[in-house]
Amino acid sequence: MGVNSGMLKVASSQDQLASVVGHEIAHVLARHANERASTKSATQMGLSILASTSGMQTPGGQQLMGVLGMGAEYGIILPFSRKHESEADVIGLELMARAGFDPRASIVLWENMQQASGGGQPPAWMSTHPSHGQRIDELDANMQRALAIYEQARQQGRTPNCPRP
Repeated sequence: MGVNSGMLKVASSQDQLASVVGHEIAHVLARHANERASTKSATQMGLSILASTSGMQTPGGQQLMGVLGMGAEYGIILPFSRKHESEADVIGLELMARAGFDPRASIVLWENMQQASGGGQPPAWMSTHPSHGQRIDELDANMQRALAIYEQARQQGRTPNCPRP
């Protein structure tokens, strides 16, 4: 995993950067890449079987398969990806709190992201990611648990100090 310099312009504190790192680690721990590959493969196989068994080799049939493919993309693959992103946000929130980073910074990070994007996001249903607002709401809904974990980590001496170069 790497962090590009653009992220350092949005994440203005070590806690905000820990939110990003925790999120990416969460994807690995939850095996999201494997699930995404399986879902995409199963969806493509299903469409292929449908095309070959239903005789959709005509131009009209091929058009219908194109529509079905778009339906699968927007109805199966993208929602599944958004679910992974939301799950990684919540797992990452807990990971950063366990390490002693302030979980409240995750909300500030997404507010920064929202400001940096200038509101220029596609509708959530067309995206692989939830909207910034949806992410903030989900993080906020899980904040009390994360704060309890954070307080426990701090009591155990986990007080990260990552100076900015």
